[in-house]
This record gives sequence, structure tokens and C-alpha cells, in this order.
Amino acid sequence: MPDNDVSLSDSNVAGNFTGRDDNSLTISTSYERSVYLQDLYNKFQEEKKTNPELKELCEELDYFNSQIGNEDVVGLENKLTAGNRLKIISYAKNVKEKFHKKLMKTSQYSSIAQDINVYILAKVRRGFMMEVYTLICNTEPEEKINLLITERIINPVKTELGLNLFKYDEDDIMGMIFFLTGNCHIKWTV
Repeated sequence: MPDNDVSLSDSNVAGNFTGRDDNSLTISTSYERSVYLQDLYNKFQEEKKTNPELKELCEELDYFNSQIGNEDVVGLENKLTAGNRLKIISYAKNVKEKFHKKLMKTSQYSSIAQDINVYILAKVRRGFMMEVYTLICNTEPEEKINLLITERIINPVKTELGLNLFKYDEDDIMGMIFFLTGNCHIKWTV
């Protein structure tokens, strides 16, 4: 029988030292605020003074507020059940409703506020589909997925919000994820 002992001495290893596959996850935590969002905040402050009656939703916000795709409408609860996220269904429904109320309140009177919300929703959707959904497709552990949601969606969006005129908190950002889930813009199953 061959000897499987490995000896390593007087060496310098850069990076991870593993005996086989390296399945670690490295997350960068430096986030920068967007000049675009700051400009929208300034325009929003001006618009509040001149246009208090706007109630029409822009096309992009209407897109996020509508169900998409050819899928049967199954609802948030069924989507999370299918994605094996039973433990968070009640929380998901609550934060989705909380965010949706803020979305409608901030957006119905301002086209600039709609642009702000579209920008943030697009950032959440992109972050989820490009990073989190990959882990879901690879059936990674729930803890790893939750960590990535925090590090790649919640923290960057919080930083991006800057002045945060709409007072979006971490629950609101999670509400955005579940709002987008309910409207078939993001998925929790392969």
C-alpha cells in the first residue's frame, strides 16, 4: 500500500493551502456610492417643490411592479416553499408588504422617486441573479446563500442609498428581494 503522508517544511504558501478542492468563498466588502443616485436625490428634492401631484408610474417601475414571464402565478409563499425556504415565509411576506407600501408611497407623486426605486430594484435584481442565484443552482448551503445576500445585496445597497431619503432599512432591502420574487423577477429554484 502506498504511503499517503505529505510533508511540507520551510515553505511559503500564498493564498489557501488545501489538500484538494478549494471551495472557499471570498467576498470583497468595499462599496462605493453612485454619483447617479446622489444626482437623483437632488432632483427629487427639487421635484417635490414643483410637482406635488404626479401619480403615473414610469414604464420601468411598472415593469418591476408587474408579474413577468410565462410562468403560472404561484405566489411568494409557493415560490419560497419550492426553494426550501419555509422558515422565512412569514418574514418574507411581512417585509415584502412593508417595502411595497413604501414603494407606492414614494413613487406615486414623483417621477424622480420612481427612477430612484427603479435603480435600486435593478441593483437588487442583478445582485441576486448574478451572484446569489448561482449558489442556489449549485445547491449551496442556506447559510452561504444568506451570507452572500448580506454581503452582495444588502450591504452594497445600504451604502448606495447614501442620504437614504426614503428611509430604506435592511428589512426593506429584503422586502425588495421578496417583492421581486413575488413578481417573478428572481427565482429561488433552478
